[in-house]
Parts: sequence; C-alpha cells; structure tokens
Amino acid sequence: MKIRRLTTRSPEETLLFGAKIGRKLKPGDVLLLEGDLGAGKTTFVKGVARGLGLRDVSAVKSPTFVIMHIYETKPPLYHFDLYRIASNSDLDVFGFQDFLNDPQAVACVEWAERAGQDLPVSCYRFSFRMTKGNLREIVWSSPP
Repeated sequence: MKIRRLTTRSPEETLLFGAKIGRKLKPGDVLLLEGDLGAGKTTFVKGVARGLGLRDVSAVKSPTFVIMHIYETKPPLYHFDLYRIASNSDLDVFGFQDFLNDPQAVACVEWAERAGQDLPVSCYRFSFRMTKGNLREIVWSSPP
C-alpha cells in the first residue's frame, strides 16, 4: 500500500484536492477521514462532492448533530460525522453498515476512528493535521 502526503496552504487548496479525488471515485468507494477539529475534513468532503458533480458545495455541512447527510451527486454521496457517537451500538440504530456497503454510492466518514472495527478493510484512508498557520498536512492511502 502506497502512502502519499500533501500539504495544502488554504481551505481552497484542500477543497480542490478533494475535488480531484472525487472525480476519480467509483460507486462503492469508502473514504475514512481522521484528524482534529478544524483540520479540513469537511472542506475536503465539499471538494469530493464537487468532484462528484455537486454545483453548490456550500450545501455541504458537517453532519455533527445529525450524523449523516446525503448529497445528490453521481453517484450519491453519504457524508457521516461520527464525532458524537458514543458506542458502536449507536451506529446500528441508523443502519451505518447498510449505507457504508451500498455499492451504488460513495461514503465519506469523518471521525472514522470512532467506528472501531465496523469499517471496511478496502477503503481510502485520509489523515488531516494542522501544521503552521493555515497549512494542513494530508496523509492518505488507497484501498489494498
């Protein structure tokens, strides 16, 4: 598995990187996003949505309080935020696995580490970290 690194210098660069990734995604792809608050995860998802054809990326909001948003892109984009998940049983309540395993959609999961073992092995993994100023270091790997 090849690990890649990128430093973005602004939210706009993070969004553009997400759009580049989004244009390459296929139905069934899952992206796991980890990193501190404000590190650029939701901005990246806005870019992914743009890459999948969403015109108005201002509609992409962090689903922190509702857990999930669905965006009408091609393929559809499921956007999860697991920040408020207390246990894996919380994921079962809304059918997390069903959405994650939908072969007709793309899924982005913020705070993916909170899902424990309930994540697919074959997925993209992204780690976001703020460095100096507005710089963000993004480290990612592709599915095996």
